[in-house]
Amino acid sequence: MCPLLMMQGRTYLINQFALDGESVSEENGIRKCCFSDSVLAAVGDGFTKLEILRLMWFPDGIHGCRVEDEALAVIGKYCSRLEDINLWDCLGFTETGLVQLAVGCGRTLKSLDVASYESLPDVALEAVGFQCPSLETLSLFSRFIRNKGLISVAIGCHLLKSLKVHCENVTDEALQAVGSFCLLLESLSLYQCYKLTEPLCDRERMRTEIHWKSLHVLMTKCNVVLQEGAGT
Repeated sequence: MCPLLMMQGRTYLINQFALDGESVSEENGIRKCCFSDSVLAAVGDGFTKLEILRLMWFPDGIHGCRVEDEALAVIGKYCSRLEDINLWDCLGFTETGLVQLAVGCGRTLKSLDVASYESLPDVALEAVGFQCPSLETLSLFSRFIRNKGLISVAIGCHLLKSLKVHCENVTDEALQAVGSFCLLLESLSLYQCYKLTEPLCDRERMRTEIHWKSLHVLMTKCNVVLQEGAGT
């Protein structure tokens, strides 16, 4: 299954590849093409000035784009200017690929979206925290996320302004670390945070205990469900 590749600002380079009948369209200045995984690896090798790369499911409802570790490794190695990568609903890669991506181009990344239904262990998030100090937007969706990994992200990515995380196995300790280190945070979205205690599921007490004064908070499927706008 081939991913939907969206590239902004480098569309003229797409013509170097033979698309063999694959559909090509433009929407809002973004050219969209369907590439095989091998071509995706070649993208990293040939598009060294790429800044935005989004790999998403097909609009007709087919989910689960396959992106192997090899492709992420090549992208990390050659796309040294990459600022925004979206791996939403991508299958096939492991922590090895994500680590190689972070090591290769993490210094320039400002936005990272990862949803992994297979695995997203601590070692992958530790690499993100250590290698991606410029991140401003981070979305992490996986039931494998635990305290150690999220704490590593908080310590290393203190420029974060927006954080979305699936926190089924995350406790107060990790959220307090986010509050202590991510002082620029403007938006926090927590999903399925069953293990948070009641104080951290209350907006005002959350701000008091973890130092946030003004924050947009969204908590879904938690012990206490709340949705509030920016504070006083």
